[in-house]
Amino acid sequence: MKTTILVLLWSLVAKIGFGQGNDFRITATDFFKHLQSQSAPQVLDARSIEEYDQAHLPHAIQIDQQAADFEQKIGQLDKSSPVFIYSIQTGRSQRLAQRLNELSFKTLYVLSPGISAWVGSGYPLVVADTNTKRISLDAFRAKLLSNDYVVVNFGSNYCPPCKKVIPVLDSLQQHDPAIRVVKVEIDVNPDIIKEYAIKTIPTTILYRAGRPIWTKTGIPTVKEIWSAKHEH
Repeated sequence: MKTTILVLLWSLVAKIGFGQGNDFRITATDFFKHLQSQSAPQVLDARSIEEYDQAHLPHAIQIDQQAADFEQKIGQLDKSSPVFIYSIQTGRSQRLAQRLNELSFKTLYVLSPGISAWVGSGYPLVVADTNTKRISLDAFRAKLLSNDYVVVNFGSNYCPPCKKVIPVLDSLQQHDPAIRVVKVEIDVNPDIIKEYAIKTIPTTILYRAGRPIWTKTGIPTVKEIWSAKHEH
């Protein structure tokens, strides 16, 4: 019995010692600060190649854990130097960090709560000029003034919670055509995200005559938006 207990305790200690379940997340401010201290930063984009091609952090390389070239790309990294990892939120980046931790990488940082925090803080982003989802800051401001009530959804097609907001907004427009809905993809519209300080997605804001009157971080309901409209 004692032997069994000792074996179980040793197994638990071993797991803790090897860092399983570690949380490598840090804020965008700390992520940027640590990144700036590196002369040759190792930045990993844990998103898909499609997301990476639309927009990515400077110096970043795209890494897919399921891709055939994963081991090759990882083999080119310096395990003794910090590695900076990000994704649309923190799911994929945390999983990649755990994988690298198991491979004995010394220092790992995960951008939290995701790339929106980086963009919303005004840090640099490499954006494809040909992206059709880009909206100029002037055009966005014009949209806010184009209707008495405008609902703006800040999100991403690659963010699972953001996808759950779409049917809510579709239902809203069907039942209340007086409200205009504008969707802003956060990773290809850095000027807008920075100007309006959006650091978490999904974020939904109701504007009246160009002024924000209600904000919801997370998944809103039609009832919440209607209530906010009638209260103002």
